[in-house]
Parts: sequence; C-alpha cells; structure tokens
Amino acid sequence: MTCDHRFIRLAIERFIALVEATDLPAVERVEAIPAASDGLAHAIHQATYTYDERDFPDAPRTDAKTIRTLVSAHFPSLGYYNLADPTTQQIGRASVIVGDGIDDIVDIYLDLKEALWRWDGTSVDDALWHLTNSFGSHWGLHLRSLQYYLHVLASGVDDMSANNRLEPQRHE
Repeated sequence: MTCDHRFIRLAIERFIALVEATDLPAVERVEAIPAASDGLAHAIHQATYTYDERDFPDAPRTDAKTIRTLVSAHFPSLGYYNLADPTTQQIGRASVIVGDGIDDIVDIYLDLKEALWRWDGTSVDDALWHLTNSFGSHWGLHLRSLQYYLHVLASGVDDMSANNRLEPQRHE
C-alpha cells in the first residue's frame, strides 16, 4: 500500500481547522465533525513509515486547559455519554463508564498538533510513527468513542433497547 502523506496531513489539518475556526457557528461545527473524524479514521489506516532512528527533541507542550476552554466554547452542545466497560468481556453485564465529547476532541486535537509539529520540525516518518502509535494507545479510542456518540446524537436513536432488544449471543 502506498502512503499518501498529503492525504494524511490534510485530514489532520481539516480536524484542527474545524476545532480552531472562529467564524463557524457551533451547529455547523457539530454537523461537520463526523466527516472530519471519519477523514482521520480513514487517513490513519493509510499511514506507513520507516522508523526514523534519529534522536529528536520532544514536541512543545500545548496547554490542555486552554484547548479545553476553546473546545467547550466551540462545541457547547457536546457533553457526557455512556460507554460499556469492559467492551468485549462480561457481555450484557458490563459496567457503564462516562465518556466526554469535549475531552475526546481535546485529546485528539493535542495528539494531532504534536504530529504536525513533528511533521514540520523533525521528519514525516517521525510524525507518522507518533501519529500511528498514539492512535493505537490514546487518541484512537477517543476518536471511535466520539464517532459513536456523534452518530447517536445525529440519528436520534439513543435507546436501542426500545426498538431492538438484543440478547447477548456467543459468536464462534
């Protein structure tokens, strides 16, 4: 598979621009974030790199509190939602934990900003290595949880048991 670096960078820049834009009404921003997050999900699976063994400096820290304030102002309709934990065990008996749409966007944003800093300040391979590894260990779970939450909000189907009582089934 060929890695189109421009496609990946464009997906990152699109998500960041959506979060940062000051001229976009909140309703339009919320309507646009599913496509931007889908773009990231697609782009991450295109990423290939050669591990860059050079020793690079750490990316500068971005103030998470400042970004959370920005995201909260730009996405005022987003909030908390439920997640099952564990996801693949204790089927039908899992606990519910609380997700946070604002926190999801903040964490995705911060990891993407670091990837762009590396892209411009170290090497594309270093950026893609950090991007794919942080996707697997951190922002990917935020992205997928956010996508599900946004889908539920957009579809208006918030109670699956009301229309479709699902009994746990064993897949073998």
